[in-house]
Amino acid sequence: MSSTTPTKMGLSSLTVFVALNMMGSGIFLLPSNLAGIGAISIYGWLISTAGALAMAITFSKLSFLCPKEGGMYAYARDGIGEYAAFTETWCYWLSLWVGNVAIAVSGIGYLSYFFPGLRDPVTGAVAAIVAIWFFTFLNYPGAGFIGRMQRVISLGMLIPVGGMALLGWFYFHPGYLGAAWNVSGKSGSDAIMASSALTLWAFMGLETACVATGVADNPKRNVPLATMMGTLFAAAVYIASTLAIMGVVPGKELASSAAPFSLAAKYMFGDWAGSFVSVCAVVACLGSLNGWILTTGQVSKAAADDGMFPKIFAETNRFGTPFKGMLLTAVLMTGVGVMTMSPNLAQQFQIITLLCIFTNLVPYILALAGIYPIMRANKVGQSEFRRYGAIAFFALIYCFYATAGSGKDTIFYGSLTMLASIPMYALIRKRASAPAEAEKGADAVMALRPE
Repeated sequence: MSSTTPTKMGLSSLTVFVALNMMGSGIFLLPSNLAGIGAISIYGWLISTAGALAMAITFSKLSFLCPKEGGMYAYARDGIGEYAAFTETWCYWLSLWVGNVAIAVSGIGYLSYFFPGLRDPVTGAVAAIVAIWFFTFLNYPGAGFIGRMQRVISLGMLIPVGGMALLGWFYFHPGYLGAAWNVSGKSGSDAIMASSALTLWAFMGLETACVATGVADNPKRNVPLATMMGTLFAAAVYIASTLAIMGVVPGKELASSAAPFSLAAKYMFGDWAGSFVSVCAVVACLGSLNGWILTTGQVSKAAADDGMFPKIFAETNRFGTPFKGMLLTAVLMTGVGVMTMSPNLAQQFQIITLLCIFTNLVPYILALAGIYPIMRANKVGQSEFRRYGAIAFFALIYCFYATAGSGKDTIFYGSLTMLASIPMYALIRKRASAPAEAEKGADAVMALRPE
């Protein structure tokens, strides 16, 4: 009789897993946004890397202390309470579908390399909305064909970003960085703060690092180490590729580009390279959009199944797809696409990205703050409490710092969307309590009936 033991992931495999979880298509338009600030944004990258490390380590610790389904939702619920968990779910869901609009805009930006008419603000916005609806309907029977091409999509992201990080330095002009060190019109500290908010976009998804716990060999040692090394690897690739582009393409041209990696490749190797990189970026962006639309639908369905969202989000078609909820979300994404229309796709991407970052920072703050009561409930030792408490505190400080850097308008509109969770929560609580109250009332009536 033979038995097989499931293969566990070692430190190197875990590190790659964590890095790929963090690295995504969100990097593709960032160089243009950061060029609008200047090369001083390198400091923003360093601050964001430190903040992302602190958050990832805290989440990996929480995955040990609170090994429950739901991830950040469970951390907020067990650490702070039910309303905090609802707000976390609400804002996380908002960040998902707002982020989908940013991914669509990014994909259309690279498609404009072949079709220059897409650079027109109206045409580009309409094309992004069409892409959103196309992939929404593609998900009707389930994951869709692109969802099964994850390796191709990953290559579409890694080839241009990794290639630029390695090869861009051979075509680097240091003078470009000096000429565009701080072109934001802000003070140095304000420019760094603004770039810190933008660069956080590249680390979105870092909370997924903790899912490796169940498949890790020696998880108590390897998960935190892999989290740190994977984050540092992703950061190194991001920083190297962004700085390389800033040294390959003059600042003004880069700031207005809807396809910065393609433009840099064209400068380096010619038209064929720009076209090749554009194809890779379009595959990566629009391919990942398909998967994220499916994920957004599943997140809202899970929330509705738990009574946290309206029941329409839990309704499924014959394929088990929560299609009605996905259609409602597509309507919301369409509204964001129209409202954020800007003179160029890079500016539209920046507006949407900052809103997405704000709505994602709220769940991060709620989940991170939950570590203190969760550590007390698990009766961790004093030294361990102080160590992870200090890391979580730094992560929280960074979250507030990045929130401030997202700008007054973003905070204003983001706060309005967050406050909308209050009446939504009250409505859902009322509906949830109605059957219990009706049953209680019926019992009271029965008790008053004469024998």
